[in-house]
Amino acid sequence: MQSFWKKIFYQNVPPAIDHDYHIILSNYSTYYRNLNDHLKQHFRYRVYRLLKMMAFSSDHFRVVTREMRVVIVSAIVIITFGLKKYTPLRFRHIEVMPRRYMYPGYGQPFLGHTDFTNDMIFFSWKDVQDGFFIPDDAINVALHEMSHVIEVENRYFNLFNRFFKQVEWSKWAKHATHQFIKIHQGNNYFLNPYAGTNMKEMFAVCIETFYEQPAEFYKHLPQLYATMVRLLNQNPLNQKNPTHFEY
Repeated sequence: MQSFWKKIFYQNVPPAIDHDYHIILSNYSTYYRNLNDHLKQHFRYRVYRLLKMMAFSSDHFRVVTREMRVVIVSAIVIITFGLKKYTPLRFRHIEVMPRRYMYPGYGQPFLGHTDFTNDMIFFSWKDVQDGFFIPDDAINVALHEMSHVIEVENRYFNLFNRFFKQVEWSKWAKHATHQFIKIHQGNNYFLNPYAGTNMKEMFAVCIETFYEQPAEFYKHLPQLYATMVRLLNQNPLNQKNPTHFEY
């Protein structure tokens, strides 16, 4: 009887696919490698669920491989791993480019961007790979763009169905605004200065830094770090189980 209800309410990842996910994630993601076995299984299940919802395309690759798809959506799973809600509703189409690309009206090549008009996300696959293969430089284009997606989608849900608790978002915004002002005053000694572009980029840079340089983030900006912990309901300093913490 117990196994029957387990099948009804919890769909396991098919074994062959699950094995592929594990190999891919182990090769790319320091966050995933550090999790305990139970959380690794839960992580793979969330990837599986997301990939059933997301659409991938490319004008340059003959096929968007499972490796590409798993690595890209793993960024959503990392950001939302401490939250009940983890599936975007609006942004479900991802376009994969081989490398950095030009975009009309801009003079610099893009690593990735989020098209808010057409609800699409674009990535340079080479830069997605670099973002994961260099895990401690606080530059990860997949985390960066997916943070934009989560932040924007959070505004479209009603109060009881958002990714974040409003009170925690307000606390983060208060401390982040203070840091935003310091960047413009020339008093920033830690965060990537790109965080001073606007508050959307502040959030994206905080996400990259939170997951790739948590110890340094905590050391230099403990109050802002604390708001990230409560907002995301996880502490990446607890590597085996970031969702279990006292703060």
